[in-house]
Amino acid sequence: MVNDPLDPELPALMARIERYRTQYNFQGDIDRAEVEDLYQRDADFTAFDIAPPLGGYVGWEAYSQGWYKVMSKYRQINFTFHDDLRIFRRGEVAWMSVSADWFGLTVGGEQFHKEMRLTLVWVRGDGHWRITHEHGSSPRTTALAGGEII
Repeated sequence: MVNDPLDPELPALMARIERYRTQYNFQGDIDRAEVEDLYQRDADFTAFDIAPPLGGYVGWEAYSQGWYKVMSKYRQINFTFHDDLRIFRRGEVAWMSVSADWFGLTVGGEQFHKEMRLTLVWVRGDGHWRITHEHGSSPRTTALAGGEII
């Protein structure tokens, strides 16, 4: 779903979103430098990840260091979007949300699978769309005393 399917910025945003997604399809080592141009690499960049810390990462430097710590735990990752991608734009700001599956192998050879939700906020500067806020979350379930799952 998009706010305006005729939006002339939609093809550029879709291409950047797909490039973002495919950065996580890897086996072996991953080099973030190949996709750093997708990000607003400044002190205002903010990210909340499915992994700690709870307060997320404020600033590109903090996120970059934390990202490599998290990614070093995986040997293989596959990242697929569900069919609920939504993209909206107002002027120089765009945002998207999607549910996804993130799965593969840890460096120890264990399989993992996480269902997650992703929201990205993009800003346009110098003619390019860049991520200024990234938020990935994973639904958690809690059993109440009566057995109800919330």
